[in-house]
Amino acid sequence: MISKIHTKQLQKVSFEDIKGWVHDNHLDAFTVLNKSTKYDLLDQKMPNNNMARRYFEKNYQPYKVLRKQNEVSLYTGYYEPSLNASSVKTEEYLYPLYGSPKNKSEKFVNLTRRELEEKIYWDLPILAWLSDPVGLYFMHIQGSGSLKFENGTERRFVFSSKNNYEYTSIGRYLTDNNYIKKTRISMGSIKKWMIRSPENLSKKYINKSFIFFKEDLKDDVNPHPLGQIGIRLTPFRSLAVDMSIYNANTPIWLDTKIPIKDSKKAERFQRLMFAQDKGSAIKGLLRGDIFFGNDENAGNMKSQGDIIVFEVI
Repeated sequence: MISKIHTKQLQKVSFEDIKGWVHDNHLDAFTVLNKSTKYDLLDQKMPNNNMARRYFEKNYQPYKVLRKQNEVSLYTGYYEPSLNASSVKTEEYLYPLYGSPKNKSEKFVNLTRRELEEKIYWDLPILAWLSDPVGLYFMHIQGSGSLKFENGTERRFVFSSKNNYEYTSIGRYLTDNNYIKKTRISMGSIKKWMIRSPENLSKKYINKSFIFFKEDLKDDVNPHPLGQIGIRLTPFRSLAVDMSIYNANTPIWLDTKIPIKDSKKAERFQRLMFAQDKGSAIKGLLRGDIFFGNDENAGNMKSQGDIIVFEVI
């Protein structure tokens, strides 16, 4: 993996150099890595935290990633939203959640978000109907969602495929055009702004990208969704990264700050993460998105950070 990174940006370090390393839950990290690979890392179960720590120290060499001059890192958060839904179209539930086009039809993947939303396409698979257009838009941004149906059932839908347009950040558009101050931009502030008027909501169409969904398991064994590369996500261990740089399941030590819920303050976050997802907005070596599980506090996450990548010895 490190062969994709310029050697001038890599500094070989020891595990003793990693701030906070001894305080992480290494057994938890090992369990996440073990369950997300196609083979067992060990024939026997890892009995304790110290042995799990020694496993990483024996099998990996850490490299600190150095920033280029004026290079800025950015770490954000994402989560699985929960929304109300109906299996049929009603006066309240008007907005369709589409599945992937049948037979990989080019007819639909060449349409923009506006074109796909300005009318209903009955020849596309319709997985559910939603009542909240803003919630539906952010389900697209998060890449998954848990839907609560009127009959009491709850079903999960995740990313399946997308159209042929690149993602455009509505948040950047709003700050660049002075709709929201840069210091106040967040998922919550964008939602509130979009809800205010149909005109505001229509600004979502600057993002021509549109995704199609598929159903995923949701039960006690699978409490969290599959990511876009087919790995089931783990809160505060799974990191969405630029997969043109990273290999799946690359261990990444992340040192950043995360927001404290219901507070304007942040706390230090030092933890071994794994490259287990990707996203249209996640581009570059020093860009990552932390999976927060079902916690919408993810929308307040926006911090710089330092990373150390682990290379298999």
